[in-house]
Amino acid sequence: MKIEVLKKEGGYIKLNIKGTDPHTLFNLLHEELLKDPEVSLAGYWKNESFYDSIILQVRMIDEKMDPMEAIYRALERIREKTTEFIEVAKKLGN
Repeated sequence: MKIEVLKKEGGYIKLNIKGTDPHTLFNLLHEELLKDPEVSLAGYWKNESFYDSIILQVRMIDEKMDPMEAIYRALERIREKTTEFIEVAKKLGN
């Protein structure tokens, strides 16, 4: 996976992400970002002009806030849910 920052300013970031599954992770990340009360906009789309990459953008309500922090928080929530699911699924196998 390769990530390029296309734009970052005043509580906004736009990333170009190459070499990944186009929808699985980013649909989940998009949904988690929208649950963050400090995020005013989160979106992604497949950009075929960039060699089948994903464009992810996040805008914070407060321009002084770092949108990467919101991405980190959302990814951590995804990790927690995934870990919980794995533990429950393991119990089903026993």
